[in-house]
Amino acid sequence: MQTVVLCGFKGGTARTSTALHLGSALAQFHGKKVLLVDFDPQANLSTGLGFGTDSLDTMVPVLQGEKSAQDVIRETSVSGLSIIPANTYLDQIEAMAPLVTDPYAHERLRKALRPLEYDFCFIDIPPSLGWLCQSAFFAAKYSMICCVPEPYSVLALHRLAKYHAAVNEHHTLAVLGILFSMWDERGATNKAFMEGVENVFPGKMFQQKIRRDISVSRSVLHGKPVFDPFPKSRVAQDYQAFTQEFLQRF
Repeated sequence: MQTVVLCGFKGGTARTSTALHLGSALAQFHGKKVLLVDFDPQANLSTGLGFGTDSLDTMVPVLQGEKSAQDVIRETSVSGLSIIPANTYLDQIEAMAPLVTDPYAHERLRKALRPLEYDFCFIDIPPSLGWLCQSAFFAAKYSMICCVPEPYSVLALHRLAKYHAAVNEHHTLAVLGILFSMWDERGATNKAFMEGVENVFPGKMFQQKIRRDISVSRSVLHGKPVFDPFPKSRVAQDYQAFTQEFLQRF
């Protein structure tokens, strides 16, 4: 199973949308068996697939040793796409028993996912450097960095590069690539932003960009990926093209 953590230490970088649509495209158009892990207490990934935030079948009882990951997997409306939902109980779980007394608590996610049999697993995390992020990085083989063409998003890549270096002192984690979302092809500063990314992560930028499109927000109201309610939208086309490029990296 290829496990990928989607990261970006700034909010609003389309990290959750990318996890949802990349996973959906792999399952729907390429016949892959995909698991999404919502590891963000805001549970936006779960909401985007029609799951309420009041679900008790999350990673919380798994991390606490009360259930297995298999017990909390839910099937989505997309054939081949499954999800482990999230809720607010994920917040500060590292301070709860029995994790608070476990010096290796950050290894629990990795061990929980190890027995599962999927082609791909995508872990969606909050935009932070906290315990949830650390656990996800140690559970993954690859990271995929989500970025938007804005100064603070690009500047945050320096911090992210240092974090990757620190993780790699203890766990091998390869940067799969950097994806630009909210893209405007007419942006006057696009070249400068791409050069900024290239300086921090040379050769890692995906060629495909995800254009800004209101269809993404509208599809959340349907609780489905954009491919179903808005199959001809430009963002649907962009994510399908990006999925092809993503597969080429394997």
